[in-house]
Amino acid sequence: MRKKANFIFIAILFFLCFNSLKAQETSVNEKLAIEYFKQKEYEKALPLFIELINKSPDNAMLNYYYGITLLKNNHFKTAAKEALLNAVVDNTPSNTNFYLGNYFHALGSWTEAMDFYKRYKGSKQESKELEYDKYVALCSQQINPFKVDQGDDKTVFTDSIKAPVKQPNEKTFPIPDSLKSEWFNFEINSQLTYHGIYDFQSEAAKILFTKAWLVTSKNDSIVRNTDSLRKAHEETTSVTARIALVQRIVDAEQQSYQLLHDREKFFEQARVKESGYWEKTGNELMVQFASQIAQREKARAEQILNSQKNKEKELEKTAKVQSSTPLEESNKTETSIQNAIAVKEVIQFKVQIGSFLHGKLTPAFKVKYTKLAKFRKIEKFTDAKKYQIYTIGNFAAYKDAVLLKNQLVMEGLKTAVIVAFKNGEQVPLKSVVK
Repeated sequence: MRKKANFIFIAILFFLCFNSLKAQETSVNEKLAIEYFKQKEYEKALPLFIELINKSPDNAMLNYYYGITLLKNNHFKTAAKEALLNAVVDNTPSNTNFYLGNYFHALGSWTEAMDFYKRYKGSKQESKELEYDKYVALCSQQINPFKVDQGDDKTVFTDSIKAPVKQPNEKTFPIPDSLKSEWFNFEINSQLTYHGIYDFQSEAAKILFTKAWLVTSKNDSIVRNTDSLRKAHEETTSVTARIALVQRIVDAEQQSYQLLHDREKFFEQARVKESGYWEKTGNELMVQFASQIAQREKARAEQILNSQKNKEKELEKTAKVQSSTPLEESNKTETSIQNAIAVKEVIQFKVQIGSFLHGKLTPAFKVKYTKLAKFRKIEKFTDAKKYQIYTIGNFAAYKDAVLLKNQLVMEGLKTAVIVAFKNGEQVPLKSVVK
């Protein structure tokens, strides 16, 4: 028994030492690879980053270094794009967008290249070092300065992207019924904005968008649960219970943050996949498809307008019936009159996310608007003081508006407020909240 115990102890000790050595080796390789990168010795850095990315495929900074290193070695293949996309959705340097612009520029995808070049927001010094203006000018003239080396997928692209992945389809990844009828605004490129799940032509893009939608629903559920936990925390007097609730709230907020991060990643990947489809199909067919979408937008706008007109007619009709009721019959028709008044006074709650004089949006709001409009329907109207008001949601119950507002605050819209409308006219919130 003693010999067996000694053997187990030695085995455990060996295992721990081995893992420690492997961890040290990884750390040394990472430092060496980054040093090569900084010294612009990209050929030496590439094999090290390949090894590192295989061990940590979700590490955003490693994806950043790996993607740029591939481009610097003239390897403009899928692995470079996927690595940079994995980096751009996390807290990595802003020039990731510039290098994504390089990637599409090298492949002659001019629209996508310009899109990513425009997203780049670096300092003047960095822009000068990257020769940003030069590349933008070349792209606008559709001149490709890059030398594209096809490379050897077996030796260069050894991460999880190199193996051909079976394309998902709706049979193995069903589209939820609620999404099939959902109207949204999802920008693919400067010419295409999708409004329905079946606008997607790429099956992979359709499923990536569906994943983002499912993540959004899951996050909304977590936010509602977190609000309940906060309420319970306020109401309880037990110290033990309050501590436990605080931990649950923190855990829920961390989970929500990760879900929002995943959502943005899925959205970006869906956009790139769909853009790739149209690159292969050609501009002529894309223009035709954009025309079809424009016709649907027009038809929907007319439908909404007609629906509003019908509602207004119903309200007018109800008002006439109420005013024409004889005084002597008022007691007999009291119930019907009350119902008519209830129909007439329609109370709605919305979450206001912005208010701008003469519609002059701030740069910060434009960024937030672009992110929110990917999936949430944003309405706007101009008030009597010439302010353009942006709102999200339309609720009959005040508590539902509160839940949405809390969600938007968590997403970064700290100034979101609830506003109230009676029969389509904005009224003070206190006048309708009881």
